Amino acid sequence: MERQLSARLTGLAPIVLPILAIALARAMTHTDWAAANAVLAALLFAWIVADSLLLATIAKAEKRRPGARAMLGAAALASIIIVAGAAEPVRAAILSMPPLLAAAALTVTLFAIWSGAVFVRALAAGASREEAAALVFPPRLVRFMSAEARIMRLALLGWRCGQDIPQGAQAFDYHRFLLPMIYVFLALQAIELAVMHFLLMQWNATVAWIWFGLGIASGLWIIGLAQGFRLHPVLLTDEGLRVRSGIMVDVLVPYAAIAGVVPSVDAEQVKAKDTLNHAVLSWPNVMLELDQPIIVRPLIGAERKIVRIALRIDDSAAFLAALEERLRA
Repeated sequence: MERQLSARLTGLAPIVLPILAIALARAMTHTDWAAANAVLAALLFAWIVADSLLLATIAKAEKRRPGARAMLGAAALASIIIVAGAAEPVRAAILSMPPLLAAAALTVTLFAIWSGAVFVRALAAGASREEAAALVFPPRLVRFMSAEARIMRLALLGWRCGQDIPQGAQAFDYHRFLLPMIYVFLALQAIELAVMHFLLMQWNATVAWIWFGLGIASGLWIIGLAQGFRLHPVLLTDEGLRVRSGIMVDVLVPYAAIAGVVPSVDAEQVKAKDTLNHAVLSWPNVMLELDQPIIVRPLIGAERKIVRIALRIDDSAAFLAALEERLRA
């Protein structure tokens, strides 16, 4: 446990420490000393931002040897923060330094051209847009933005879509018991949002509208998740059992990997780390044991190996009968 905690802290340090250093440097630009010594404060701010990001890039790289484009990307990000992040009059001092502005513009331009070439080359090689973007930007950021785009598309346009059921597959819903609870939660959230917006408007209109915007985004996120549950049922295909939980989980389990159905759903097994718990806001009604581990890569969270699957199916009897028939085939 201590070793795992130490490894996590070590992995977070190259992310957290630069953010803290840059935040403190930016706070320094708001002081009276910075206002009285704007040029010196501007140079100090530029040095701290650039040094923090470049050192973080080195620390995160394999064997502490980042590629040239990674270092150029860190320098480009530093350039943007340096020009846009300081407070007045430190920003005015930065804008009055043509050599510094020229270096920042050249760095950002070179990184944009190089990254654009990498992106286009990856697309030409047959990569998807997400895969190509992951070669240019941090993969976790690309994955997050892709997930956000999918969620918003489902929330706004999913009402017109039919279920995603490939030809020849048997679909089993799990949303009929779930959606009413989600919609009740959304109604309560809407009431809370309206009340909080009214109360915050009495204090600060800007804060009230920021809160309102965050509430709307949160509501759309929940609607998108709900649409995903409806549109992506669990499937029995020719290749195996395809376990889907909206767009959060999509894993194919070959029939040969299924050892059998567990007679009863045990709470300890459901909560185990090596169990994929498919049930949302409910308790599973089907438990499958695997005779070989399966790797799961959820939309949110780290990949892991599972040896059992806990499912919540609307019509569990029909699902088990169809699964047994597939296993015998």
